[in-house]
Amino acid sequence: MARQSSKASSRNNRKTILLGLALRQRGPSGKWRIRFLWGRIFGILALLVIAGYLAGATAIYFYFKENKGYKGVSFGQVMALPFNMEKFQQQRGDYEIQEAKNYLKENDVRKAYFYLRSGVAHNPTNLEGRTLLSEFALLAKRQPEEAISLMRGGIPYAGNDKDYLKRYIQLLLRYQQDQEVMDVADTILSKNPDAEVQRLLALAAATAHYYRGDFDQAEDYIRQYDLDNDLEGTLLSARISWDRGQQQAAISKLETSIGKYPNDEPVYALLSRFYRDMGAHAKARRYAVLRNINAPLSVTPRIDLLYSLDNTDKPERADREAEAILAQFGDDDKALIALANYATDSGRVDLARRIYETALENDFNIAPFALLLVEAHITGGDYQGAIDFTEELSKEKPEWMERNMGVFNSLRSVAYHGIGNKDYSDMYLEQFLKQGNVRVDTLIAVSRRFTEMGGKEQARKILVKAIHDNSDNQAALSRLIELEIDMGNSAQLGTYLKKLLQMRRPSVELLQKAYRSLGSDRFIFTQDRETLLIELDTIIHPDKQRPS
Repeated sequence: MARQSSKASSRNNRKTILLGLALRQRGPSGKWRIRFLWGRIFGILALLVIAGYLAGATAIYFYFKENKGYKGVSFGQVMALPFNMEKFQQQRGDYEIQEAKNYLKENDVRKAYFYLRSGVAHNPTNLEGRTLLSEFALLAKRQPEEAISLMRGGIPYAGNDKDYLKRYIQLLLRYQQDQEVMDVADTILSKNPDAEVQRLLALAAATAHYYRGDFDQAEDYIRQYDLDNDLEGTLLSARISWDRGQQQAAISKLETSIGKYPNDEPVYALLSRFYRDMGAHAKARRYAVLRNINAPLSVTPRIDLLYSLDNTDKPERADREAEAILAQFGDDDKALIALANYATDSGRVDLARRIYETALENDFNIAPFALLLVEAHITGGDYQGAIDFTEELSKEKPEWMERNMGVFNSLRSVAYHGIGNKDYSDMYLEQFLKQGNVRVDTLIAVSRRFTEMGGKEQARKILVKAIHDNSDNQAALSRLIELEIDMGNSAQLGTYLKKLLQMRRPSVELLQKAYRSLGSDRFIFTQDRETLLIELDTIIHPDKQRPS
């Protein structure tokens, strides 16, 4: 009884309060004291923190999985998020880039682009994502700098990734960013990269110097990195000798390299071109034949042989070979396009028509074949035939016509110019020039057609638009300068020449022509004439001693 009474008294003297987190206890003096139960408090706090963390992680998990579309997220990744945010973002970026590739396979370009942008933003180290996104920028016809900037941003992460570096360099060279090629190559070469990367970058630097006309520097790279012991280096070395005017040295470099590399086809191709440029068409044909033998299953050497046969007055053999190519490669759309280009260049309307019909039978994309058939009529001088075919196509209104209306109208303009109908020619030319998204190389090709047919004013108008659309296009600017000289237009000649002299190694023949023209009274009022004459003289005669 006494023990039970003692327990009851103890319970009366001790009471838990604050939801069991504290103890109210009577002391010996009869006063009440409060003692916090810290073990219990910390235990409950720990449980609350864990519960809160789990609840937050769950919310974040479903946020990324449902709201952000990150289906690949795992609960474990989210749990570790505060401790490894950077890794989580990289994993998320990798997932989004993979999703973009999946959408590309499904031809859902819009979603692919969205995921690519997000993926590269979350994981800037993903080089594949950067490459794909740069290709998107080019396909969308944005400024090339956007694509270049994307690739440039991946260089710190590229290391010895040869494929990525190659793609970046190709992009820079394509848009004449030669100085950046030199800078990037020198920077990475100074870090002693892998042998393959070293050769890639050395060749890139040599090529960039070659494009700028710095032949000595280009050859320094070739010697220093032993590039003349591989195929690309040999081809570049031969081009340098050729452009120096050392034709025999260029040919000798190529001919002594035959059999040295696994594939002689590029050597034969360059030899064929060099001999063709020299007017030695028999030798050009010989190497075209060797090129064909070296790659019997490839259509490109056989097309090259067709041109050589034409140049050596063997049209009957060229016709037979063209028929054989059509029979063998009739189910290959790329081969047919190459053959159609040959038919167009040589004005073989019947061949172009049979190629067009073959493409129809095989349900190929018919647009390029139809346009090349129109152009074949023009090359062959059958302007009325070109007009009749374009009218026939206009009545049919095929679905491809709207996408190719610019090129279509340009061909109509040329054809009407050919029959002397200036009104219709000018009308279609204006429609062509107003058409958006016409490629600069198309503008150059149409201007060349007009020039060949005596339509210099029309050609000039087209080239002015080409320069307006792309002021850095050297081919268009060079042709415009030549046309301005031929037409005696001095108003903008000085501006155009100054722009050209800042570009990649202009044609020596064009510079000589400009120098002679500026020295005549016809161009006496050309802007900055004296300064330009001095600059041109320095470029044309680099070894000429000037008085100090």
